[in-house]
Amino acid sequence: MWRHDYEKEAVLRQRMRSDPAHPGAYTKVGAWLARAGRMAQAREALQTGLAAARPASRVHHLLGLLFASAGDYEAGLRHLERAATQEPARLEFLRDLALAQGAAGRTVSSLESLRQVVAMGGDGPSGLEWLLRIGERAVAESGARAERRPPQSPRRAVMIERVVSREPEVAEALIPRKGSPGSGERETLRAARRALARLAARNPSYPDLYFGLGLVAEELGETDHAIQAAEHALALNPRYVEACLLAVRLYEKRGDPVQAAARCRQATVLRPKWIDAHLRLGRLLRDQGLRREAAEAYRGALGIDGNCQEARDEVKALEAALVAEGGAA
Repeated sequence: MWRHDYEKEAVLRQRMRSDPAHPGAYTKVGAWLARAGRMAQAREALQTGLAAARPASRVHHLLGLLFASAGDYEAGLRHLERAATQEPARLEFLRDLALAQGAAGRTVSSLESLRQVVAMGGDGPSGLEWLLRIGERAVAESGARAERRPPQSPRRAVMIERVVSREPEVAEALIPRKGSPGSGERETLRAARRALARLAARNPSYPDLYFGLGLVAEELGETDHAIQAAEHALALNPRYVEACLLAVRLYEKRGDPVQAAARCRQATVLRPKWIDAHLRLGRLLRDQGLRREAAEAYRGALGIDGNCQEARDEVKALEAALVAEGGAA
């Protein structure tokens, strides 16, 4: 008989509180409570994890298994499908989804999921392939009509996710250098993002992972998510000038020149000899009507390169505007 260890439960719950973003903290508590037969509390702990853990795929997976094992296939499949969607390279997620679909009587959907698992190299001929053959025969004998196949992750995307998981710096190389990404490139970028998000969840103190997430999210047009990633990288390393400049670009895209100028000013402090940062700060301040501050930024550029024509012209124009307003540059 299972004897519940309340001291261990207390330790596991403390991990939930001390590291609320780590999915493993919630799945360990959920599994522990489920083994003790305390299903309601197990689901409650996992539901808490859905709101806090990143990524939440493992939490969705276990929650789906708990619902399905209790006979609530609708809720179980909903969570299992989310887990498989968030991490399509995890064979066990897709495998368990397939088995739950079969248990729920959704034979055709189960077959499609099994085909994906087998195509990805899962379980070999002695495992799921036999279930696949049995299911195909059952469908053929029943005369059931084939349903629309669910979206499948291209094998290239699965491979990209695995590569980026091993070498996260590859993600930046996947970003197209010209034009907007096509549909195939977008799928590749989404795969890279999944890998980076998983790595960041496991290594939350690595700013480079968040910087990479910001670059990929920017390319996907997810400006707000990209800003969050860039700011997270800066919170971890306030001297990360590349993340600073990424934030500048993203704030400009979002139409927030005040925040863009603030991050650009930080970049000029971190890299005082980077003339481009001074010029960009000057443009941002000039466009906000802050002529005196803009002139000072352009003078900073001239201090680096006295022959910079843009800086010379802007200082001259801004000084003339200030004089016309009755002020002194």
